[in-house]
Amino acid sequence: MHPNVSLIEKSLHGITEGTMTLDCFRAITGIRSATVANEILKFLLERGIGKRPCEALLSFSSTDKLKTSILAVSLGADVLRITQSLSWKDFERFASEILVNCGFQTTNNVRFTKPRAEIDIVATKSQLGLSVDCKHWANNGRLALIDHTRKQIQRTERLLSTSFEFTKVVPVLLTIYPHARSCYSNLVPIVDINKFHRFVDEIESNMDNVFCISRY
Repeated sequence: MHPNVSLIEKSLHGITEGTMTLDCFRAITGIRSATVANEILKFLLERGIGKRPCEALLSFSSTDKLKTSILAVSLGADVLRITQSLSWKDFERFASEILVNCGFQTTNNVRFTKPRAEIDIVATKSQLGLSVDCKHWANNGRLALIDHTRKQIQRTERLLSTSFEFTKVVPVLLTIYPHARSCYSNLVPIVDINKFHRFVDEIESNMDNVFCISRY
């Protein structure tokens, strides 16, 4: 049985990397009942979120907050309210973890100068590269998509002069919105985080359907 979504939202405030006591978790989240707090923690543990070294202690990893956020939204929580509790660091770490689990090597926050630019994640596997821009979008209208994809293509083209070992690289826009439909703007994939694992798994067999920049 799922706990009340509002309680899952409250639990987000107590999910920080490291170890804390159950009493500390209750104080931070405002969940007064120890029974209710334990029920929520059990619900999260069953879904791979957090650990209980002992009854009185909790520990969370760097990606647990984002996992809980996605879970909360899937249960009906308001997307905008949930995303306000996430940092860019949470989002990028989680995306990197998915890429690594799919066999890619990742480098975060690749920076360029003259002019300044940054790519959130560059992932490589054999001769294939992915250039990932992580977005917390409040506006995913057509004009916004065109602008974001144009800029991501420009940033990705600059990777061709770097030491990354790939012959082809795909620019990707990754959004937190779980209800966004996987779509393309000028064939640049726009993927929500819930569908990202599947997208990465299938990208090698789907190269004919995406925008790709070749080194040669």
